[in-house]
Amino acid sequence: MDSISPQGSTKSSAQELRLLRQQHAVLQEDQLLGRQLQQQLRPANPWQVQGLTIAHCIIPALHLAGDSLDYLQLPDGRILLYLADVSGSGTAAALVTLLLKSTVQEFVLAASSAQQASSITPAALLSHLNQRLLSYAIDRHVTLICAIIDTQQGILQWSVAGHLPPPVLYTDTQADFLEGSGLPVGLFTQATYQNQQLPLPQLFSLSLFTDGVFDALPQNSLVGSEAALPSLVTAAQGRYRQIVKRLGLANGINMPDDIAVLVLSRGLA
Repeated sequence: MDSISPQGSTKSSAQELRLLRQQHAVLQEDQLLGRQLQQQLRPANPWQVQGLTIAHCIIPALHLAGDSLDYLQLPDGRILLYLADVSGSGTAAALVTLLLKSTVQEFVLAASSAQQASSITPAALLSHLNQRLLSYAIDRHVTLICAIIDTQQGILQWSVAGHLPPPVLYTDTQADFLEGSGLPVGLFTQATYQNQQLPLPQLFSLSLFTDGVFDALPQNSLVGSEAALPSLVTAAQGRYRQIVKRLGLANGINMPDDIAVLVLSRGLA
């Protein structure tokens, strides 16, 4: 009857352990390279345009983030921005963030090439993203806030796709949630999205967060954490650096979930 010597068993275990360590090192390197790529593809931070300042941070729970954002100037001068949270985590969610960015750019380019830049609205973009994600059948959905700022007309237009918390608008001495509802993109073919708009005051800030921000707040419930955000933004006087500081994110500490913060402001020192 054959037998395995203790020495042979120990050698085999050592080889398996060495192989596992090598595989882990390769995976770790891939994750770090993926994180670097995500960082390089993000927009300028901060970005100043037409008297507006846009600043952001994304803090991944691990190396790769399923939260994403982007902002750009449309051919007609309006400023488009979005903040998104992909379902799930890890590499698959991170890849969807890249897909979102390319799909948004494709949508803007198509409208511009057809000389129909004025047809670009937050709701139209969300509808396009919904149909595109459904066509890929990737088993991932995304919650988003999309906004367009028209500084010439003094108008803020936005649309929401199942995203929490709602955007927070700060004016003068107080902050309030902006209304908006809609289904996440990538789930339902018949999903529809609505544009909402309001006139912009001379001094304001618009703060967008992903739901990972709730983990940075001291309240014990989701409802309590969400309700605390306008007060936090008010205490920070709508300023990006103060908002990030009050959330305890200034040092990029690890959190249970990805966190993304985007703040657009005008006239706030």
